[in-house]
Amino acid sequence: MKLRALPDFSPLRVFFFTVALGGATGVDFVASSMMGIAGTHIRGGVHASPEDFLWSMTSYAAMATLANLMLRRIAQHTSYRSYTVVGLIVAAIGSLLCALCETPLQLTFARAVQGFGAGGLFAASRILIQLVSARDERAPLFIGFNIGSFGLSAGTPWLAAVLVESAAWQMVFAIQVVLALAVLVLVVLTYPSRVKPAGDLWEIDIDPMDWWVVILFGLGAMVLMHGLGDLRFYELASSPSVALTPLVGFLLIAAAFLRLRREPQLWLDPRALLGRTYLVGLLFYAIYYFLNGLWNYLIPTLLQSGFGFGFQVTGEVLTWASVLSLLAMMCFSVVAPKVFGRRRYIALGYVMFAAALLMLSLRTLTGVSMDVILPALFLQGLTVPFVMAQVAGMTFVDFTEDDFQHAYAFKNIVRQIATAAGTGAASLWLQYGEAIARSRLVDRITVFDLGGMPPLPEMMAMASTLETQATLVASANLLSWLAIFCAVVAVLALVIRWRAAA
Repeated sequence: MKLRALPDFSPLRVFFFTVALGGATGVDFVASSMMGIAGTHIRGGVHASPEDFLWSMTSYAAMATLANLMLRRIAQHTSYRSYTVVGLIVAAIGSLLCALCETPLQLTFARAVQGFGAGGLFAASRILIQLVSARDERAPLFIGFNIGSFGLSAGTPWLAAVLVESAAWQMVFAIQVVLALAVLVLVVLTYPSRVKPAGDLWEIDIDPMDWWVVILFGLGAMVLMHGLGDLRFYELASSPSVALTPLVGFLLIAAAFLRLRREPQLWLDPRALLGRTYLVGLLFYAIYYFLNGLWNYLIPTLLQSGFGFGFQVTGEVLTWASVLSLLAMMCFSVVAPKVFGRRRYIALGYVMFAAALLMLSLRTLTGVSMDVILPALFLQGLTVPFVMAQVAGMTFVDFTEDDFQHAYAFKNIVRQIATAAGTGAASLWLQYGEAIARSRLVDRITVFDLGGMPPLPEMMAMASTLETQATLVASANLLSWLAIFCAVVAVLALVIRWRAAA
């Protein structure tokens, strides 16, 4: 299709331009997801304890938060094309540094570089779509965008498993270098040299940056996300102080926002974020990304530690589920103009999510086959257009181009924090759930059940079986509670008013 804002672009170039926009987003998605899928192998490669490895996760998220904070101001001064080019270069350098790491500290700094480059690419791409297209032109653009973003991330689980098993853990980052550079070439060839918004060209007065905002926001994001992730390693009953860390992070971010309110030229305008529609949409975004972080941690753990499937089989299954999500998003892009802005579709998505969780919880049995599990995984993959894309159609409908940039940048900051919260919650639940299940299982075993004291190999096999059963029991309980939670969210989607009464 042709775009009125880019009359010189042929329909073919417009398509590849949108694929490049999605590809830039996919670089961020891949960088995040590969750490979860291949995390055990990467941690072993740099000899990191779980606590040390967590810093490499939170350093990426914290620097991605800073990138989103600075995005609008830098992009308007240089252009979103320049921002994307520089971001991809920095992301490639960060990925290369990750591949060269030998210690946890090195990996933490390398991931920070990678996060600063890749973390703002999603928001930059989505804002750029808003600037180059009118509302009636937007829906077809997301076909190419979804191919680029979901296409890259769909192949990640299988690719990570194949690379790690056939070569070494460094290949996880080597492929990210290749992806970033490939997308960079596509961006250079297809992006317009400078995109003008509808109306007059903005005249931006770049004031000296308030580095206290940067320090408070960046430090707050890192402390908050590390504290949320750190929950997996401690029990609140024995270490109550661990709950203070996320609170300190929230307070630092609140201090940054108080300082932002006094700036004449804002990095991120809090006053543009106070509309009822946006705040309700942001709530549903936070719920989705919380569940997404939780799901991405729980399912690989359940498939490997609970069901006993190999790393490569797990990667293949997750890839097929992601491909189904891609196909669902492409179908949604075609019918989007007819279904956008309807709460019942969001409710339907969470009903489907609840059904998938309940199906999976009832199948957490020893020796279960993959054929029995796949329907639940595939059903969850079909929820993405409803629980994520539909929310987007309702959240940003009233924003002008300028306010949209503030709103979408802050949405991606929330994405980083909510994802970390979901991962931490899943880890904490499994930690408690496995401990309780293990204790109950052990209490049921007596010397008479064992037929006397068995040999050491049989004892080790029994210990392994107990660990597997504990994982299955804890996962089934978590999946059941999440099914109830999704059902409640479905009801909220129907009863909450998105707009203030006239």
